[in-house]
Amino acid sequence: MDTLQLLQQIGLTKYEAEAYATLVQYDSMTGYELGKQSHVPLSRIYEIIERLVEKGLVLVQPGEPPRYRAQEPEYFLGQVRATMEHTLNTLAASLTLLHSRQPNDEFWVVRGQRATLERVHRLLGEAREDVDLVMPATYLAEMQEDLWQAQERGCRVYQASTTTMSTPDSVLVLCDRCLALVGTLSSQAIVTSNPALTLTLRGYFEHQRLTNDNARSNVVLPERGTAWLVWEERKQRLLWNVKNASSRATQR
Repeated sequence: MDTLQLLQQIGLTKYEAEAYATLVQYDSMTGYELGKQSHVPLSRIYEIIERLVEKGLVLVQPGEPPRYRAQEPEYFLGQVRATMEHTLNTLAASLTLLHSRQPNDEFWVVRGQRATLERVHRLLGEAREDVDLVMPATYLAEMQEDLWQAQERGCRVYQASTTTMSTPDSVLVLCDRCLALVGTLSSQAIVTSNPALTLTLRGYFEHQRLTNDNARSNVVLPERGTAWLVWEERKQRLLWNVKNASSRATQR
């Protein structure tokens, strides 16, 4: 993207950008000289100069004829940056206020394994206090870094057993006791902060902690750099179980 396109990106018209960029290259110019040097039609050059003066981008030296000089780029860009920062801060506050007024009990559907895993990454990255989850061991290693970071932020992380799940690819995630993802990795999942569902999940994870003799208030994750070993071990164990089950079925 060239200079003229960038100037248009921050709000100048094509002719305004061409006139300002030309003036930056010279000490000062008359309107006629600027029209000849730029690609701005002579019939419109004084209109364009007047607009640039109003925007504070061009300085005028009175005379006959008057001469024009570009405002220093550093000053100009500093003004643009300050204006944009103010606009973005105001917009952020406004959108946050609008968002806080939205109902918080909708159900949103996420379809497909990759989209579901990406949403789990996002939920874990946004958690601030608690993370409770159930996930197949073959996919858990992909989440290790997010879980480490959650613990480093002070989150209590608990992984419940998958043995109570009716389907092997079930995934349950509850973050900060108020935002949940429920579904399967093979088809779809729902994301919601619906109070009834999050309360049910809180009860489920509390029950898991109470009935599991090995449950701890904060799960100790594998050391960084060893997650792939854990994943490989679980994968081999799963393959071994599948192979044995197939062998027993054949023998029957």
